[in-house]
Amino acid sequence: MRRLMQLMVFLLIVSLACPISVQASSDEGGHGGGESKKKEKGEKKEAGKAENGVITIGPLVVNILSNKGYRFFRLSMIVECGDNEAAERLVKADAKEDLILLLSSKVADDLLGNSGKMILRKELIDLFSKYAGAGKVKNLYFSEFVFQ
Repeated sequence: MRRLMQLMVFLLIVSLACPISVQASSDEGGHGGGESKKKEKGEKKEAGKAENGVITIGPLVVNILSNKGYRFFRLSMIVECGDNEAAERLVKADAKEDLILLLSSKVADDLLGNSGKMILRKELIDLFSKYAGAGKVKNLYFSEFVFQ
């Protein structure tokens, strides 16, 4: 029962950590701004969309164990795949659930060193290959890796 309650709290935190953005666009100038202004300023591309087989996943926030109890772990990553279709498969609900379950089973002390990060990278590539297809995941880069 306690584990179920922890899972429910975790899912609530994750849902709050993934904001939904609504944006208005105007071709008439003024304050709206168009796509050309976004590209010039280098703003991020739309979440869940791959470009040249590369997709950004995260930020994800999960509870992980440490010798002092639970800690928050915030992770963002960039995944290179063979094509856009394989990359976009990684942000579907079933793949995201398996990702969260994998991350929440980790112990903070194991991830603090570089060897722990490399092991996690290998595990994530194996997990994503299950969804994208064998040999489709080329590489994975951590862009955010924070404990609190």
